Amino acid sequence: MIKKIDWSRELWYTLFFVCLGFTVWPLMIYYLGQSLNVSYFLDLPLRNWAENKVYGPLSYFNLRSCISLTLLLSPFLVATSIRLILYKVRR
Repeated sequence: MIKKIDWSRELWYTLFFVCLGFTVWPLMIYYLGQSLNVSYFLDLPLRNWAENKVYGPLSYFNLRSCISLTLLLSPFLVATSIRLILYKVRR
């Protein structure tokens, strides 16, 4: 039996985790690094972190842009991996 995919649910799922990754996730990393007294984050202003390290490399395509994109999409990738594992275990 073929199961129909609920595309509206998948769209909301994707939008939620991609938006989370592009907005909240970098701030969580930055402020967690500061609260754990990581010297890299203590010496780096938030604006510099956001413009030069996280979103800046996305303006061109090279290794740094791939790393930045992986960082920003990591909440989506982790949640999708968990969904796939649970789907395989449930079957």
